[in-house]
Amino acid sequence: YMDFAGSGIVHMVGGFGALVGAVFAGARSGRWENPDEYAPHSLPFVVFGTFLLWFGWYGFNCGSTLELHTAAKGFMAAQVAMNT
Repeated sequence: YMDFAGSGIVHMVGGFGALVGAVFAGARSGRWENPDEYAPHSLPFVVFGTFLLWFGWYGFNCGSTLELHTAAKGFMAAQVAMNT
């Protein structure tokens, strides 16, 4: 097992932070009173958020190699980019 770039702890901390945020934020007001009148999604925001996540993952994963001064590290960064 190899925890590349600390992904285990990064996802654990992120998940815990999201759980704490959801507990503090609570349920959306008015969500269950008239469910047919509630519009929960905005397609432009969904597309924009998806693009931001993709861009962030791609940059973070390739940048996690932390060095490109040798050919081996360059090939590793390229492999990470292709697997992302």
